[in-house]
Amino acid sequence: MSNTTAPTSVQATPAQWDTLPITELTAHPGNMRDIEVPADLLTDIKENGVQEPLYVVRTHGDVPQVIDGFQRLAAAVATGLQSVPFTPRPVIRIDALTPHPKNAREDLDINAPFVESLRTEKCRIPVKVQRLAGGVIQVNDGNRRYFGGQEAGLTHLPYEWEDDRDEAGQFLDMITTAQHRKALTHGEMTAAMFSAAEAGAQVGRIAKAAGVRHKDVKAVVKVKSDKTLNDTVNSATYAWTFDQLAALSEFADDAEALAAITEAAEGAAEDDDADEVDWAIRIERTKRERRTKAEAHRAALEKAGQKVRDMSELSERATPVWRLRAPDGARIRTDGHAECKGQVWVLEESEDEQLKPYCTSPILYGHAEPGSPLGGSGKSAAEKEAEKAARAAVKKGNVEWDAAEGRRHQWLADLIKSRSLPKATTNALISHVNTALLGGQWGLCDDLNKEPTTEILATLLGLTGDKAKCRTTFPEQVAKDPRRAPQLQFAAVAAVREKSATRFAWRTDSQRCGEIRKPTARWFAILEALGYQLTPIEQAVKDDEPYDPNKKKRAAITAAS
Repeated sequence: MSNTTAPTSVQATPAQWDTLPITELTAHPGNMRDIEVPADLLTDIKENGVQEPLYVVRTHGDVPQVIDGFQRLAAAVATGLQSVPFTPRPVIRIDALTPHPKNAREDLDINAPFVESLRTEKCRIPVKVQRLAGGVIQVNDGNRRYFGGQEAGLTHLPYEWEDDRDEAGQFLDMITTAQHRKALTHGEMTAAMFSAAEAGAQVGRIAKAAGVRHKDVKAVVKVKSDKTLNDTVNSATYAWTFDQLAALSEFADDAEALAAITEAAEGAAEDDDADEVDWAIRIERTKRERRTKAEAHRAALEKAGQKVRDMSELSERATPVWRLRAPDGARIRTDGHAECKGQVWVLEESEDEQLKPYCTSPILYGHAEPGSPLGGSGKSAAEKEAEKAARAAVKKGNVEWDAAEGRRHQWLADLIKSRSLPKATTNALISHVNTALLGGQWGLCDDLNKEPTTEILATLLGLTGDKAKCRTTFPEQVAKDPRRAPQLQFAAVAAVREKSATRFAWRTDSQRCGEIRKPTARWFAILEALGYQLTPIEQAVKDDEPYDPNKKKRAAITAAS
């Protein structure tokens, strides 16, 4: 850049410039010219140092060659400076530029991530400029970089001259340059982020350059660094979100869960249903939570001296205690069977939360299943197999119900904590609260102050730890903003409804319970009207249809905010 195109007004030395020792530059004879340094430039550099970077390139043999800045270098030598700022490409001051008055883009989208990337990595793509009459230097291509650079506090931009372009050509360039640009795919973006990390870039630098959160970068690095997780990601042609990548890390040691999530990703890629993966992840999280509870239950039983066995260790004679009868036909309760020498505890299914008590030999110990006082159910092998399949379907449905409940509670919590709901939504919440209080159809008096309701309400209000223990302190914890009154009142109603929406709501077999299913269906209809997207199992309850978890597609849905 020549001195005529770069104003010499003084600013603080820009922090973005690297420096070169003057001795390294003067060692190359071609960098020192027999020129006279203007007195004002000499005085300015003596007082403030070199403010404008020298344009320096490396020639054959890694020799630094000054392209622009000979006067500034001579002045630096004359004033005894040890080093000078430099740039390896031509740059021009932003305040020397004028944006194009008829830029084709109506919305430049100068968003925070874009500005932060410029602030961190500076502008990497040159703007194209043209000298007009009167000394105006106009930006023909790169107006978004021009305004974004100003927002980022940049003083210079890389540039290219295109003085031979007519006005028609300027507009055609706006079309062609836009058409030629193609954004990185999500996969390409994450691969580049990981490569940057491998090359030594810190998390913060990558996050700012990519316009993402620090935890997003950490998720990418963790997944890409683990062969199993990386293979999982690459096995499906699916654009994994950062949150999904973070979730995958939770299942690094669970091949079955990774396989289920991968299958969902493959289906999502085919069906263009990106939310299916989120649902699969929530299902696997629910399974894991249940396994954790089962492990804790097993540990407690073993500590209490109870015998714990695997299902595979039991003979065909073994029978769950709930099926047993005494010789007189009376049902044997769990606590009444505790002293039986044949009692063992087993985990019936891998997704169960609790171990169940069994009697290893009902006949030997004087118990019998219903239908035979001396043991044996009297059922054929086919009937027993059908019962087993039905129980497995129920347990699978319960997993999906629990997963949907967790997702629903999260949606409600987000709704309740919102400080700026649309007026229509606020009015709808008030209407539902009034209906619950005045209509007397929601069981508020019976359930409002029960312990399960309190636990759910704490979750919906975002209260944890000691804050979630004492119900009487809830108001002082959350009622600080009167504008949130509709949400908080609705939270109490929602907690009652959620407390009553038990697993029996989805059952349409012999365990069907209309007293639970019908009000739960009405509740789901209210949530759907508020913007919540029902999962398939919730939709079946709302529509009063049977739900078979083995046949229904487990479509994944992300609740609308």
